[in-house]
Amino acid sequence: MAAKIRSLLRLYALYARMDLNWVLQDFGTVLVVFFSDLANNLAAISGILLLAVRFGGVGGLSADEVLFMMGFFELADGLGYMLLGGFNVMNISRRVGRGQVDHMLIQPRRLIVQLMTEGFCPLSGNNGVIMGIVLTAIACCRLHMAVTPLWLAMLLFYLAVHIALKTAQSFLYGALAFYRPVACEELSSLVIDLNNQLGKFPLYGLPKWLLTILCTALPVGLMAYVPALALLRQLNHGAALALPVAVTAAFVLAAGECFRRGLKHYAENSCNRYKEMGHRN
Repeated sequence: MAAKIRSLLRLYALYARMDLNWVLQDFGTVLVVFFSDLANNLAAISGILLLAVRFGGVGGLSADEVLFMMGFFELADGLGYMLLGGFNVMNISRRVGRGQVDHMLIQPRRLIVQLMTEGFCPLSGNNGVIMGIVLTAIACCRLHMAVTPLWLAMLLFYLAVHIALKTAQSFLYGALAFYRPVACEELSSLVIDLNNQLGKFPLYGLPKWLLTILCTALPVGLMAYVPALALLRQLNHGAALALPVAVTAAFVLAAGECFRRGLKHYAENSCNRYKEMGHRN
């Protein structure tokens, strides 16, 4: 076990060094990318924040509580991108649909190890993390929240839920690209975009049946809304912990099974879009 952990850490260090090399080679481009991502992230949350400020709150949350929810979402989304955003690991249907899985299967590393480490981009992908930390810190100060070790543990738990759920959905639906590479090449990115767009909205006031769907089958409510309520101490801790664990476990298991079956199909049929450089034709 210790040897496996050291191997993982070496791979993370390798990809961090590759990311640093990219930053040092063209710092001007890095600045353009950084500020473009910053503008995009600000634009994505500004509409909800402006509504909350204008009307003194939205969706049962005050303006400062909405700010906290937006900060949590940006932190979780940014952390997920920093860990898995590189080389289309998060958007796995692109790799599958373009016939690039062959390149992974011939590597002297297990597929799961490659998927865990190849997307690591701590420098070029840290925009969301920085923005999320700033927004969350400002919201905590304005709300005079007591930040205890237990609260920090819950924060880490919900960050893990966000990343695991989004990644599991990407792999679950992205596995369809094994069977329909052309039609499903962008399926993972569409699923992620759906989570990013709907996951920022407070869900208070929706019918119970719709709220149930948005916290289970289409778990956008677990991206930020439920975590924000729990961290703001507005939910019962038992329910707030049990629901994310159950839903996340279901999606992870389903994604693992579907992806394994897709790999078996790929091993038998390959992908008719494969080229020497792995590009689609």
